[in-house]
Amino acid sequence: MNETLDTIKKRTSCRNYQDKALDSETLMTILNAGIQAPSAMNQQLCEVFAVTRKDYIDELASAIRYVFNERGETKSDDYHCAYHAPVLVIVAGPEYDSKRIEDGSCMLENMFLAATSLNIGSCWINQLRDTQDVEEVRQVLTKMGIPTNFQVIGCAALGYSAADTPAKEKKQTRIHIIEEKNCD
Repeated sequence: MNETLDTIKKRTSCRNYQDKALDSETLMTILNAGIQAPSAMNQQLCEVFAVTRKDYIDELASAIRYVFNERGETKSDDYHCAYHAPVLVIVAGPEYDSKRIEDGSCMLENMFLAATSLNIGSCWINQLRDTQDVEEVRQVLTKMGIPTNFQVIGCAALGYSAADTPAKEKKQTRIHIIEEKNCD
């Protein structure tokens, strides 16, 4: 199997990170992989915000926990949406961009694959997309420099994995081939 296909097959979600920062070269390699993703009409409107400040990541996780608890989706005090990863990458795009979800998702996938190829753990984080418009969360995003007219598509927790996480078997029944002989 070629290296790219092997990386795709090896990618898995990491939810347990070492307390060790990523070096800047590794982080930039992953971020640059993200901006190589395709974008609608090559407009490249989505942006990547890599947060390495632990206090900002923890403040954001606390604000998200608060929102969930207010909504009745009780989260314990030790809940941390980014799993205490040393880096939280936030991909966001302007609210007027109707293709931001597709473009940003491609960026995130590129970063996940780049991280896997560099033996860096990663995990897709969705909670911010559903909580970003709540004042407590938006205040933290603004502090991080994310424009108020940007909508978060998704996030990537990044860091050195604290434990091996084997890839899960994928359901092959999700593949459907429509052949000419089936089109009567």
